[in-house]
Amino acid sequence: MWVVALLMACRTAGPPTDDEVPVETDRPETEARPAEVDEEAGEPRERSEGEEVEVEEAAPEGEQIASHVDARIQAALSRAQQGDRSTAMDTLRDLVSEPEGGFLAAYNLGVLHDRAGEGEDAARRYAQALERQPDFTPALTSLVRLYLRNGQQGEAERIAQRYVDERPDNLDHRAVRLEIWMDMGRYEDVIEGGRDILRRDARHVDGILMMAAANVELRRYELAEAMLARVIDAAPQRAEIYYLLGRISLGQNDEDGARANFRQAVEMQPDFPEARNEYGRLLHKAGNYPRALEHLTAATEQAPAMIEARVNLGNTYKALGQYEEAEGAFLKALEMNGRDASAHFNLGILYLEAEVPGHETIPRLRKALSAFQEYRQIVGDRAASEGPVASYINEASSAIEREEAREEMLRRAQMQEEQQQQEADDAEEDEE
Repeated sequence: MWVVALLMACRTAGPPTDDEVPVETDRPETEARPAEVDEEAGEPRERSEGEEVEVEEAAPEGEQIASHVDARIQAALSRAQQGDRSTAMDTLRDLVSEPEGGFLAAYNLGVLHDRAGEGEDAARRYAQALERQPDFTPALTSLVRLYLRNGQQGEAERIAQRYVDERPDNLDHRAVRLEIWMDMGRYEDVIEGGRDILRRDARHVDGILMMAAANVELRRYELAEAMLARVIDAAPQRAEIYYLLGRISLGQNDEDGARANFRQAVEMQPDFPEARNEYGRLLHKAGNYPRALEHLTAATEQAPAMIEARVNLGNTYKALGQYEEAEGAFLKALEMNGRDASAHFNLGILYLEAEVPGHETIPRLRKALSAFQEYRQIVGDRAASEGPVASYINEASSAIEREEAREEMLRRAQMQEEQQQQEADDAEEDEE
């Protein structure tokens, strides 16, 4: 699933450096600039990564926010940053009914609910913000991404189509709809939809970014890179640019470049769970487990429904020897989606290889075997035969047999010892 940061500033249509979007695969004279590669894997120069609550500082055209409402919203969000969520929520609820800025209070209520994993409440507040201000694209963006993270593609498409129909001239709304098509794998439709946006506004940054993202998925890396080069000077604050550059680097087997670009995306936008997940995964691969843990934990906090981040988090806990926490991460992923093959597979590896607290050896190995069998059932016998799961199933079965044989030997030895002791006791009684 390609989804960028959950929260972002109001979409802008800043001009790219050229009037036209490239349609050929030739690189432009000025290429997109990747972030400077960190010299020591996992120890980059970083800006502050303290959590920030996203605030929309500008209202859509034609809508004004009363200064006293804006000041109270800012104060509420500051309280939330300081950990006083309850007071922040109360203040924002009081402001929702304000005629000049109430929609922004509703939106930020949605943000706080979203961050706490309270999806239904978040969706209700985002929808409320849209009802109050139908042109407020950040609310539509957050609502659509919330649905996508929960696997509700149909609901995401329904709400996006509604507001595209109601606001046909809002190109930002159209760009949000392209994210749903991305999630559906409709990459050519995304490109065509992006072209439609650019026919109306040749300098629309989000239209270009979505086309670039689709080309990344289609492995048209040079074309995607050329598109990013067209927007990087016009919208240097957009963390999505570096996220996509990181994806391109991964596609070109350049993990150093990918790590540097994902790091840059996180530095620019700390509340970017997809970038943190990718960065954390690469930090794990580089052996920097403490830093990986930091970013993967943040990713799961920022996007509670992101199963991939939870699986990656579980693997990092395992690498750190925190087996109980690793088990918890995998089980949480399966609680969210019981048919997630990756979670079953990695949970099986944990049970097979680690002495997880609270589990005796044979029951633990049986859990490993069950997890591998569940994985095979989900992916199918043919797909499973092409991977290592068959050997893991054999290894788990053999380990169970060995452990059962060992326990049987111990049981018999203990019985023999008890029998010998009983015989000795009987002999002693006879002598007496």
